[in-house]
Amino acid sequence: MKIPEAVKRDYDRWDLFLEQQVDFSLKDSEKHTKAHCARVLLYALLIAEKMDLSPELRDALGAAAVFHDSRRQDDWLDVGHGQRAADYYKEFCRTNPLVYDERVYQIMAYHDQEDGLGEAALAGFEHGVLLYRIFKDADALDRYRLGENALDEAMLRTAPAHNLADFARCLVAESAHT
Repeated sequence: MKIPEAVKRDYDRWDLFLEQQVDFSLKDSEKHTKAHCARVLLYALLIAEKMDLSPELRDALGAAAVFHDSRRQDDWLDVGHGQRAADYYKEFCRTNPLVYDERVYQIMAYHDQEDGLGEAALAGFEHGVLLYRIFKDADALDRYRLGENALDEAMLRTAPAHNLADFARCLVAESAHT
């Protein structure tokens, strides 16, 4: 798949930020690594490109992607890691030159919850539900790292995510060999 230049540019900027600025609590994680967050970032930016979202909305997705699993305490069941990541993001913005976005906070806080809860939390924000759905799809696309049948494509929320499923499968397979 040819990655559009705008996606490459945004990806490179956020990936560098991820590598240099974001600290992960679960240092020995096998599944929720910076590489996972980087793939989620790529999928989110690709979906945003297909949906012709503004740079501001792409940045909201970028921030959510790079912070979303940073405060995991367990590689498997860890409900609450989203809220911890959201709190870390908020504190990070207070002490660093990253502009805080309440939508990013809410996306992260609810990304490990049922969709109904997340969508309700984001319903009052401009483009909130759309950003939440895109982010959840981007995170889901990387489930192939958990196994060939780990993603139920019927659960994807956006049309562009459905179109990225084969790409995600190949990218995870390729990443496993590097």
